[in-house]
Amino acid sequence: STNGENAYAIQSCGATVDIRDLLPAVKAPTLVAHRRGDAVAPFELGRALAAAIPGARFLPLEGRNHLLLEGEEAWRRFADAARVFLES
Repeated sequence: STNGENAYAIQSCGATVDIRDLLPAVKAPTLVAHRRGDAVAPFELGRALAAAIPGARFLPLEGRNHLLLEGEEAWRRFADAARVFLES
């Protein structure tokens, strides 16, 4: 949690940083999960992020909420996929 001023600063910074040119240099195993109906970040941005990272896996999830909430089907699917990803 944070106060309104810090929340605004964090959101503003994230909205202005562009790391797309750095993505091809990522060497770490990567799993990108993104909701089809994400109300904050368009689904295609998640797909593009995964496509730009060599060897990244993309996990589409259903739902509109930007955050995954425990108890949702999308949470269960993500947790299962993350477990398999981390074990591989």
